[in-house]
Amino acid sequence: MKLLNGTQGKGTKASLREQAYDTLKRRILTCDLRPGEAVTVAELSGSLGIGRTPVTQAIDRLMLDGLVDVMPRKGVVVSPVSLDHLVEIIEVRLLNEVQAARWATRNVTAQQIQQMRDNIQMMHKAAQTREIADLIALDSAFHKLIAKSARNGIVAELLSNLHDRSLRFWTLSLRIPDRNNRVCEQHSAIVDALELGDADAAAQALIDHITDFQASIMGQINRF
Repeated sequence: MKLLNGTQGKGTKASLREQAYDTLKRRILTCDLRPGEAVTVAELSGSLGIGRTPVTQAIDRLMLDGLVDVMPRKGVVVSPVSLDHLVEIIEVRLLNEVQAARWATRNVTAQQIQQMRDNIQMMHKAAQTREIADLIALDSAFHKLIAKSARNGIVAELLSNLHDRSLRFWTLSLRIPDRNNRVCEQHSAIVDALELGDADAAAQALIDHITDFQASIMGQINRF
C-alpha cells in the first residue's frame, strides 16, 4: 500500500507539472501572457490552481524553450518579441524547414497527404469563424506533419521548437485581413507539390509561405 501511495504521488506531481507547463506555454503562445509581461510564481500558481513547485518546474522548461526569463526583482518575465528575433527564426526555418519539405517529397505517405488536406479543410472552417485557438493548433499540426513526413527525428524536434517560437508572431498576424485564407492557399500549394513528389516546387512553396509570413508580421510587431 505504501508503494502504491508513493507511486500515485509521483504520478500526480508529474501530471501537475505537465499541466502547468502546457497551460502556461499555451497562454504565452497565444499572447494571453503578453510579451514582456512580468508575473510572479505565486500569481501563476494562484491563476492555475496549482502548487508552486510544479509551476516552478514548468517555468524551468519554458526557460529552455526560450519563452520566459527569470529576473531579479521582476520575477518571471515573458520573453519579448522583436524584429531581430523574427528574422533569426525565419533564417533558421528557411534552412531547415525547406530541406525537410524536400525530404518529405520522397518519404510522405498517402495517409499523411490526406491528413494535411483534412487539416486545410478544418483551417478554412476555423478561418470563417475566426477561431484563433483552433487556427493556431491546426497551423502547428500542419507543419509538424511536414516535419514528420521528412522522416528525420532530429529535424522534426528542431522544427517543433522553432514553430512554437513562431506561434506568437502567428497570433499577431491574425489581425491582418484575409491572412488566414492566404495561409490555407499556401498550405495547399505545399501539399500539391508533396503529392507530386516535386522537391523544387515543395521547397519554393515553403519559401513563399515563410517569407509571406515574415512580411505580414512586420507591421504588427512594433505594437508589442
